[in-house]
Amino acid sequence: MRKGKGSGKKAVAMTAAAAMALSMLGGCGTGGEKADDGGTSTSGEDAFQFESVSDVKFPLKEKLTLDVFVYATTTGGGTYQDNYVTDWIEEKTNIHLNFVYDVDGDDAKTKLNLVMTDPDSMPDIFWATNWTKSEVLGYGKQGLLLPLNEYLKDAPNWNALNEASPGREKDITMTDGNIYTYGDDNECFHCLYQNRMWIYKPWVEQLNGGKMPETIEKLYDYMVKIKTQDPNGNGKNDEIPMSGYLGGWSTDPTVWMLNSFLQCNNPLSNTNPTIGAGLVINDGKIEYSVMKDEYKEGLEFINKLYQEGLLDPQTFTQDDKQFQSALTGGDPLIGLAPGGTIMAEGDKLAAHQEGKWQDWEILAPVEGPDGVRLAAKGVTSYFGSAIGSISANCKYPEIAVALFDFLASEEATNVQTYGPEGYGWQWTEEGTALDDGTPKYESLGMADADEFDWIGNGFEKEYANKNYVSDAMFRCSTKDFRGTLKVADPELDGEYILQKAAELYEQYSPSDENIVPNVAFSDADAQQLSQYTLTIGGYVNQAAVQFITGELNIEKDWDTYLQKLESMGVEDYLSMYQKAYEEYMNS
Repeated sequence: MRKGKGSGKKAVAMTAAAAMALSMLGGCGTGGEKADDGGTSTSGEDAFQFESVSDVKFPLKEKLTLDVFVYATTTGGGTYQDNYVTDWIEEKTNIHLNFVYDVDGDDAKTKLNLVMTDPDSMPDIFWATNWTKSEVLGYGKQGLLLPLNEYLKDAPNWNALNEASPGREKDITMTDGNIYTYGDDNECFHCLYQNRMWIYKPWVEQLNGGKMPETIEKLYDYMVKIKTQDPNGNGKNDEIPMSGYLGGWSTDPTVWMLNSFLQCNNPLSNTNPTIGAGLVINDGKIEYSVMKDEYKEGLEFINKLYQEGLLDPQTFTQDDKQFQSALTGGDPLIGLAPGGTIMAEGDKLAAHQEGKWQDWEILAPVEGPDGVRLAAKGVTSYFGSAIGSISANCKYPEIAVALFDFLASEEATNVQTYGPEGYGWQWTEEGTALDDGTPKYESLGMADADEFDWIGNGFEKEYANKNYVSDAMFRCSTKDFRGTLKVADPELDGEYILQKAAELYEQYSPSDENIVPNVAFSDADAQQLSQYTLTIGGYVNQAAVQFITGELNIEKDWDTYLQKLESMGVEDYLSMYQKAYEEYMNS
């Protein structure tokens, strides 16, 4: 195994301004230095030398300080220094994590770039950086990050996760064959099928004898009934058969409807980035579904709904507040609404309270005119926010990898997620689990750290934070482990309801062979693809709205649309994806 500081680092000249900025950030910690909390690693390096990761036993016999960079994207600074989890890790491992680079917001990327221009200033560990795959690959090739392949071979949790999640190792292996990040494992099953449609059950009973529409024709007929038969009984034809809005979690209705015509995962708007948006694989070839005749046919159907007032004309212009007003205010107005979660009375759903949200039920995908009946399926990213890299400065990579592997245990996952055992969570075998089996653990709904009486509950100090943020966790939240979470009341639990919705949609899932994975690109291709995503992807979404609303005529302007994509470089765009996909498959 590699010992001492890594070789091959590139010395990069810094400007005086960059050097001054870095001097304010601090330097790299090592074993044998005094920890910030007064703890001391007592003597020489021998206590921290191990032949392999499996030889590392926690807690270490002597305290070791590791300097850490973490990009805290979802909370303010100080999240990790004054955090229960950080002290818990130190207690369990005897490793003091010195978060000398605990940054967030607009400054994070700038500070991270400055760190990487001066290799001697790099910390031991990059906890989470939000680097892209191409950035990680670039730093790895420069020798700034250590390849972890050999270290990970005897990391038990790592190997167990790869067995439980077959796509995990391939996802975080770069095109040079090296692994530079430990990776994340957060298999949100219901997130894979987030393009869902919800239907207002009382109107289904009233207008359709309780029968859910199962074909695109039956869906159209049902929407006409909503439009013309005054189901809310106020004497007006003010009902809206289907509505949505752009900018929410899968709240535009287009993806759900288009999957009755072809496989399509291209949302007009989505709060979560969509891997390979609009792309599909057929017989090993990357294709752009938004250029197919079936896509055109789907747009024609949605345009028909729009022109007949069956699809809310405000769908592409309204915001969340306007949509919620129509959804929950006064008389019922909307019959069908898309969303990653139930949109009505989300506050009551979150509080596990009964309410009008219970009048909504998931609607299965409907069959299109050519027999297509699919649910859009997403991809789990095990790369996450570039979780767990080790700099070439780290003297003890075996210990660092062993730390990562320790954090990917079930216990450590729960501590990072919920806080202290017995207060934030506990083990249990009673009740019903998310997957309907026997539960293994449950969340106890611990109050926020500033509301929790730490001292009164026997802790030695007060903490500003009880847990780590989701994009800076080392997790073993596989589908199976996540499924063992106890559900207090299935009928009132939103996570359980979404689990059942995903189980329904899984029956209509496209084959994984047809789904574009989270591939890695070279630096040059990544930059060009970023531009193509803005130009080509932006034009596709703009044109889709224009075709639906009638601003563009589908019959007359379709060929012009395809020609425009050609002139924007769509063939180059697809060839870059094809090349990356083939490298991914051969890695």
